[in-house]
Amino acid sequence: MKIVSVVGARPNFMKIAPFMRAVDEYNKSNPNAPVEHTLVHTGQHYDDRMSQAFFEALNIPPSDINLGVGSGTHAEQVGQTMIEFEKVLRKIKPDWVVVVGDVNATLACSVTAKKEHVKCCHIEAGLRSGDMGMPEEINRLVTDRLSDLLLIPDKLSGDNLRKEGMPESSIKFVGNIMIDTLDENREKAERLSIEGIMEGNRIIDGHGSGDPRQRVCCSDSAQAVECGS
Repeated sequence: MKIVSVVGARPNFMKIAPFMRAVDEYNKSNPNAPVEHTLVHTGQHYDDRMSQAFFEALNIPPSDINLGVGSGTHAEQVGQTMIEFEKVLRKIKPDWVVVVGDVNATLACSVTAKKEHVKCCHIEAGLRSGDMGMPEEINRLVTDRLSDLLLIPDKLSGDNLRKEGMPESSIKFVGNIMIDTLDENREKAERLSIEGIMEGNRIIDGHGSGDPRQRVCCSDSAQAVECGS
């Protein structure tokens, strides 16, 4: 079996690490019929602090292919990813494409997989905010609608998919893959100190484009302010 898994941005890295360990463990137990696994990084997050640092911290091997998509508008990122990912699929001809989470890479590669008649598996399927102003919500809805296998983290996610008419045979409860990452790194995390993490760093939470009340936390001044977007 040939599997191509896709990552594009920081949230993906933490979710793909347990999957890759599972593939490695399966191959060790089945040396005569191993999974041929290819990790594709779209390059949506490309700064070392947003990409390479996480690969190293989570012990993820370097990606086999980097599409080098980089920054851009939503349309530019999705379009360029589809163009480059199509080339990968036509060369490798996988049996499955595995996508995780809800970033632009998730949407782009699930659409491309289906257009190339490749089965698609979505890890962390069924999550919903109900806010169509969120780009991630659009990515979730489209990816789930196209996926052949929907791996859900909780009961509510399964309920969401059933309400949307997804067949029961495609929905599989596997639990929250982020907990696998937490368990794998628990000892390492326990050796960290808040002071050591904060020293010389500034934390800014500016996620989301729809809420004008953007909260910004600056660790070096221990202040939190709200500002208009």
